[in-house]
Amino acid sequence: MPIASDRGHHRRGASAPRAVVLLACAALLVLAAAYAQRASRGAAVETMVGESAQGAQAGASAPRRPARVGAPGLAAGKVAPRIRVRDSASGRALAARLVLEHAAGAAPPLDAHIPRSGARLPDTAPGEYLVTAAAPGQAPLAARIVFDTAPLPITLWLPPAATSTALHRQALAALDCGHCSLIGGHVYDRDSGVAVPGAVVAADGGQRAVTDAEGAFELLLRLPPAPDGAETPPASATLTISAGGYRRQQLERVALSPDAAHHIIDLERGSGVDRQDHGHVLANTRSGAGVEPGTGADVRAPHEPPGADRGKAHDPAGPDHAQRAARLARAAAVPVPASIRVGTGCSGRSCTGVSVYEFEDYVGRGLDDEWIASWDPDSLAAGAVAYRSYAAWYVANPVGAAYDICSSTSCQAFGSAAWSATVAAAAATRGVLLTRDGSSAAFAEYSAENNAWDDPSDGRSCSNPDLSCGNGRNGSPANGWPCLADEVGRGRGCFGHGRGMSQWGTQRWAADHGRGWRWIADHYYNGNGRPGGMRNAFLANLDPIAAEILEDFEAGAGRFDRQPTESGSTVGVSGASRAQRDCGVRRDGDCSLRVLLRDDPAVTADWSVRLLSGGGSPAANRPLPGDAGIGLWVYSGGTGMRIGIGIDDADGTERSTSRAIASNQWTWLEWNLADPAQWNAWVGGSDGAIDGARVTLDAIWLYRAQTAYDVNVYLDDVQIREGPRPPFAGGTLPPAFTTPADALRVRTAR
Repeated sequence: MPIASDRGHHRRGASAPRAVVLLACAALLVLAAAYAQRASRGAAVETMVGESAQGAQAGASAPRRPARVGAPGLAAGKVAPRIRVRDSASGRALAARLVLEHAAGAAPPLDAHIPRSGARLPDTAPGEYLVTAAAPGQAPLAARIVFDTAPLPITLWLPPAATSTALHRQALAALDCGHCSLIGGHVYDRDSGVAVPGAVVAADGGQRAVTDAEGAFELLLRLPPAPDGAETPPASATLTISAGGYRRQQLERVALSPDAAHHIIDLERGSGVDRQDHGHVLANTRSGAGVEPGTGADVRAPHEPPGADRGKAHDPAGPDHAQRAARLARAAAVPVPASIRVGTGCSGRSCTGVSVYEFEDYVGRGLDDEWIASWDPDSLAAGAVAYRSYAAWYVANPVGAAYDICSSTSCQAFGSAAWSATVAAAAATRGVLLTRDGSSAAFAEYSAENNAWDDPSDGRSCSNPDLSCGNGRNGSPANGWPCLADEVGRGRGCFGHGRGMSQWGTQRWAADHGRGWRWIADHYYNGNGRPGGMRNAFLANLDPIAAEILEDFEAGAGRFDRQPTESGSTVGVSGASRAQRDCGVRRDGDCSLRVLLRDDPAVTADWSVRLLSGGGSPAANRPLPGDAGIGLWVYSGGTGMRIGIGIDDADGTERSTSRAIASNQWTWLEWNLADPAQWNAWVGGSDGAIDGARVTLDAIWLYRAQTAYDVNVYLDDVQIREGPRPPFAGGTLPPAFTTPADALRVRTAR
């Protein structure tokens, strides 16, 4: 551990004079006392101090060397901020390198090595710094950090360099279980950051798990049946974490969803019980619990004074405003922050710590704290746009010098737990935000229920001061938000401020009316191209990848006009299986391709169905670029289905990795032809990679464990996607796909 020490190395010799020995002993006693005093104040780190600006200008060539710092007392005017570094995916404590550069050049650069337990940076001049953290196996993180005369403790959360597939794997386990929620996570010692093995994690239903050597655990909880047709908050459970020598931790009202979540749990040494309320903010608003005691006021509204961004209001009569709106509606490229400083342990906007996240990491990990993770993916994706825009506005207009945004509902709710569905929604909309001027993020307000009608019998208060828009409409004209027809809210009592996006409205539009996330965002923020007042924000940084439909099945089965058993490679299903156009179930347009799969009772093999495109002949299929993406919408009427595709390459036929899909909902699947991790060799001279500059689609593969039941699978809008990615502040977007988990960009819509 690179802790600074003032203790010298004393080499003892057999003939050392007595005086020298006594002097050495005395010196050791003095140094030991000094070390103990300093340890009680917090360990200093060993640093590598760079050359001063003056030395650099003079062309000094002296090598950088370790400088022991951290005397027992701080120099006048200096501070000692405490820094910790952790892995944002698992919560694991990291030993990291930290480089600090004073923004004004008033102090020399500091190159520090932070141990896993964290450390103080001794004798640091107050002021603003550009801080860069790096650790093996992690993506680097850079942020602007301000140290005042009493700096808050700071935790830097570094994302893994390679995208972790653990949460994706756990989501599939929850899917295989049926109506289940998988709650996983890691348990650590709060002070040292060391994993706590043998901790017992118990749910109030009796299920329990024990953490392994890395502090990891998994609990698979069966969900209660949801009331038919009822809009209900997510189910919840109480988790109790116990370990010898630690205070028991009780997490109450932990949200459950038919998905997988990862929790980071820090235990404090001692005895007793720590209780934490993890109730979802929308569960609070639906139950009436989210109000200030004795006031009836919605604690979530307003987040910011209604006048925020008021100078950018749209005047439909102003010709320059109309031209600006038309320009923004076509396209806009707005910088996205590289990182965000989040105030933690907050009471209102007053916080006791700071966590720094990579910006998109923050969006993926925080969205589930404002949107319900079990909601339709298009609702979650629309929410991700609002959540991202709101946070980006705060990075440009921070709450204070120490942090950009607070983690409480006084700003935007945020916790370190992550759900697979909300992480996927953030990834599907990566970088997309709202803008009113084409150059900066809009203050994208939202609240739980924006219908402009107060139901006197629902027990919930409405913080919208202007309900003149009436039932079935959103808006707050007194605050600059004009009325908007929003029939999905009719009859729902207002619970919010009436400005911007209605959170429950996003779910109704997506789940009940099949609206996509772009439509939903445009609906609430610019009236679907009819801006007015503050309802004038447009989507920016939209994915410019061009999509071209190969088959939409509107006129017939197209190239997929062969029956499922025509290929000799198909096994497990009978000749009664069929593929034909169906206009009763579709994702877009009027029709889709229905594939009826029936078991072959004469065999016991699992189903593996090769649905040929163009009869499997390259000559009968359209040539495609070898670096494009191939995607399609899939709906399965039964559980357990997995989907893949086959590609005729220059050296044979490659098969993609297969992907599990949920039942009874549309799922978007896409594979990147240029990513070898997504391909396996199959027949011919195939090598498990797409090598040709031009290729063709051989087939769509459908897999399932054998079942005696018929399964209907619907396919729609088979398409090719190609094109560049939009720019990012602080770097460029990563490739469209980086790992097999990222290759599956899942978006679903009922």
